[in-house]
Amino acid sequence: MKAWAALLGGLILGFISAVMMNLFAPELLDPYTRQFIPSDQIESVRGMVVKKQRDPARLLLTLSTSKGVLLATFTKKLEELDLLIAEGYTTTIRLRTYSPFVENPVIERVEAPTTDHGSDARPTTTP
Repeated sequence: MKAWAALLGGLILGFISAVMMNLFAPELLDPYTRQFIPSDQIESVRGMVVKKQRDPARLLLTLSTSKGVLLATFTKKLEELDLLIAEGYTTTIRLRTYSPFVENPVIERVEAPTTDHGSDARPTTTP
């Protein structure tokens, strides 16, 4: 009887820990749950970085998207993201559902604004 109680307790504990992990760190479960969550439930949102603010423990990005304005808060990989993203850049993030406030979204792509200087930007040398 104790073996069945231990087995049932372990099953319940495993289920609760999986649910908590999905709530607090879904990026860790993403490689394993990708086959169970249809790709139509995950959407890519593309927007321009309107404002960027760096705090000691977080990075805030305000993105202007086609669905509205979005505030993304990052608490992981702060130094890397601070160097990678600047105001005016176009960023594509992956979300399960659109929300105006998101925490630690997965960044799919970052595009710098293109400037076409033409031949004026080339240094000229005189012989």
